[in-house]
Amino acid sequence: MKKILLFSMMIIATLGVSTSCKMAPRQELGDTVAASEYDIWSDTASAHLAAKKKAKAAALVKDSADIFIVGERSTQDQLQLISYPSHRDTFSYHKTRHIKVSGSAEIGNVVKISFYARDSGDSLVNKVIQVNPKNQASAQ
Repeated sequence: MKKILLFSMMIIATLGVSTSCKMAPRQELGDTVAASEYDIWSDTASAHLAAKKKAKAAALVKDSADIFIVGERSTQDQLQLISYPSHRDTFSYHKTRHIKVSGSAEIGNVVKISFYARDSGDSLVNKVIQVNPKNQASAQ
């Protein structure tokens, strides 16, 4: 009787082991990358530090007080001025009736601006002089 019981237990165990292997989920790993190629610091920490350094350097850039870039939204009555060299700030000023222009004041050109202050406190642009940015940088 013990032999029959032992034999039936072995058959059940054999069936259980073979069935469990067939029912196991198949894992296709595909292309894998070696752990030595995976550097987590290059993706997160160094990118964060580089962004911090870039932001700090951008904050240290000093804009010129009277040198601007003529913006795309300039019209006959208004002049859009973009700060030079940082391109961070945008100003919009009205022109005087008779504005003096030396050189080209087309959109995208670097210009030096002269302002006229009215009694009411408003500032108007009365003179625009084209500036070569390469010569300006070497002069400073």
